[in-house]
Amino acid sequence: MNEEYTIVQYAQENLEPFDAVPFNEVDSLILSCLAYLRLPLQPGNHVLLKELYEAEYFPAMFHNVYSASHSKDLFAALCASPRFRNIEIFHYIQDSSEETTKQFSALCFQCNENIAYIAFRGTDATLLGWKEDFNMAFTYPVASQYEAANYLQEVIPSLKGKILVGGHSKGGNLAVYACMHQNAIDRIDCIYTHDGPGFPKAIFQSPAYQKIASKIRKTVPQSCVIGMILEYQENYEIIKSNRFSVWQHDPYSWLVAKDHFIRINQLSYNALYVNTTTNAWLANITPKERERFIETLYSLISQEDIKTSAQFKKNLPKNLPKIIQAAKDLNPDTKHFLHHTLQQLAKLSVSSLPKTFREKTK
Repeated sequence: MNEEYTIVQYAQENLEPFDAVPFNEVDSLILSCLAYLRLPLQPGNHVLLKELYEAEYFPAMFHNVYSASHSKDLFAALCASPRFRNIEIFHYIQDSSEETTKQFSALCFQCNENIAYIAFRGTDATLLGWKEDFNMAFTYPVASQYEAANYLQEVIPSLKGKILVGGHSKGGNLAVYACMHQNAIDRIDCIYTHDGPGFPKAIFQSPAYQKIASKIRKTVPQSCVIGMILEYQENYEIIKSNRFSVWQHDPYSWLVAKDHFIRINQLSYNALYVNTTTNAWLANITPKERERFIETLYSLISQEDIKTSAQFKKNLPKNLPKIIQAAKDLNPDTKHFLHHTLQQLAKLSVSSLPKTFREKTK
């Protein structure tokens, strides 16, 4: 095997059971990726991972799944691997609500008698999922954070051995939030947030956060955008990716050496620029203004026949006239606010550029 490889290659070649080779951060990301699958399970079902490798399950299992082709390759490797195939899966839940703007899913993995892992799903391919992410800019907690805390409290008593909790993207944020609101924190050994968004400043100063801070392991790619949303972050380590810019959020692009991610020393310039601009914008408008901006944008892009990001992209040529017309039909006050906010974001974007670069482009 090459010195650098992806989590799919890791799953294909690392076959030692957890009793022989301890659970590691790459295993955590892999189980976090499995949380994106739409499993044919009811909450009370218990199955071994390998028992889900049935062709008739695949159309539903990989529908609207993050990186579906890579997910299939990973799933096949895991079901064949003696390290993963006998993992027991249970307490699977999938719960979404347009009314409360909630996109939530979680499941438990009993890796062996000594290790249990709880994975929270990140943002899926639905517009509802993306809207809940945006809501984090003005609401705390959001609906999925509430549900994550309740879910974790309910499942902990049924788990064996030390408990690990994690997720990718929003799933990592949910993992941290859920652990902050547990009494049985001594049973939780580690909390993994893989490129998960941060929290409002006050949260990091709270006793609830401080009691779990030492257990958190945050990883972000070098061109991190998603994991740096909101001005305040957990301590993090930077991971090498084989993709570019925002596409590094894709966990299948993260690079591995043996049983750990490949670290690099600093975030890319593009990531620092985008994060500075975004967080400056968040700091310069009130939570109420953030809510109004996001609700307006969402109302423009959400049409009756568009429920997923893929549908939005595919139908954009057809729906663009509808979006433009909807923008024209906004009342004057809302239209002015939207224009003003975008204008301010553009100004902040320019001011975030290094001074030397701005001078060269004049």
